Amino acid sequence: MMFTLAGSVGVAPAARSASPPCSQPAAPAWIDYGDKWVPFRRLFFRPGLTVALAHDAPAAEARAGGAQLAFWAMSLKRAVGTPARPANPRTIPAATARLLADAVRVTGCSTPVIGLNELFGAQRPTPWHPRNARYRANVLALVQRLAGSGAQPQLFISQSGATAGIAGRWWREVAQSATIVRELYLPAPWLHSFGPGGASVYMRFELRRAVRNLTTIGIPSSRIGIALGFQSGRGGRMSLAAAPWFEIVKREALATRQVAGELSLASVWSWGWAAFPGNRADPDAKRAACVFLWTRDADLCDAPAAAGAAFDRSLSQPAEGGRRVTLRLLSARHPVWFRVAASAKLAARVALFQERRAGKWHNLQRMVLGPFHPRPVRIPLANGRHLVRLYVAAENAPRGEAFWTASRVVRVH
Repeated sequence: MMFTLAGSVGVAPAARSASPPCSQPAAPAWIDYGDKWVPFRRLFFRPGLTVALAHDAPAAEARAGGAQLAFWAMSLKRAVGTPARPANPRTIPAATARLLADAVRVTGCSTPVIGLNELFGAQRPTPWHPRNARYRANVLALVQRLAGSGAQPQLFISQSGATAGIAGRWWREVAQSATIVRELYLPAPWLHSFGPGGASVYMRFELRRAVRNLTTIGIPSSRIGIALGFQSGRGGRMSLAAAPWFEIVKREALATRQVAGELSLASVWSWGWAAFPGNRADPDAKRAACVFLWTRDADLCDAPAAAGAAFDRSLSQPAEGGRRVTLRLLSARHPVWFRVAASAKLAARVALFQERRAGKWHNLQRMVLGPFHPRPVRIPLANGRHLVRLYVAAENAPRGEAFWTASRVVRVH
């Protein structure tokens, strides 16, 4: 099945203005959800911040406060359907035009950033059911048409994407037109259980793993974003007391800032501040949002005053070494065992155990590197002499070139 959709037929390009796009280019762009459902949304309506909105009234107020704007499309399925009930492909041009018109009107931008919430079934492997294949083609057509009209779509996904086979080609085609934003909503009590330093280490690991789900199949890290969740319920605060929650919010911001800079990510979104109809507002959410802003830039909010005297102002994180991987022989008897150890910055990089035969390196086993514990690996080698190494495959990110361990001779008996 081919997914490519040429051009932006049927969509009138938005009128260009002399002013720059509302969301200024940055690496990464920090974007906070602050629509009418956020009780303290005015906290985000100030210079130096980009706020995601879907309604005219708060957008006008945000512009008056000096904030930059992005558009929030709460329901992607309204445009493309669902995997079980995909929209008719003939409706995509009109749906694109409506979405673009709303985004331009709300943001006042001719080239708006548009958050698309969200893709269903990112984790579904191929072969796809015909209905799911049509749904995926609809999503691709939508982002291609939006990009062709000057918009900057950012497609949200809630899970790691299945990338084998034709699915990998679909993700790569999407990334040509849209930033792919991985939602990383980690329960605050779970992070708190690791302690301050451990929370930072674990958060950095999860961030790198989320990004490398895509960079290892060739998608540039500059086309990937991260969304953090600070909601009261699942994947957010989950009844953690205020003081430790503020510490976790700070740790999430610090870890994300580090990894986003290290991998040159496109965007970081914050979500979960809203109190939607039928839900009670979290009384501590405004203070948590202040901590989040302050951690990014102390001029954005006064977190020490908001969070109270018990708040730890330190912005230090556990140190990390450079890129390092080791391959150690554990046993040369059948079965042959090696131990693989990798540094934290290599978390989720793909590695290949290779053997040299007839002047060429041959792949024997694929693995994903993990930073926490050395990993025992069983390799099927026959009796005799073997020349082996561990090859770390390239990823499409800064310092993402391939490298390998020194080759070594193993005599199996």
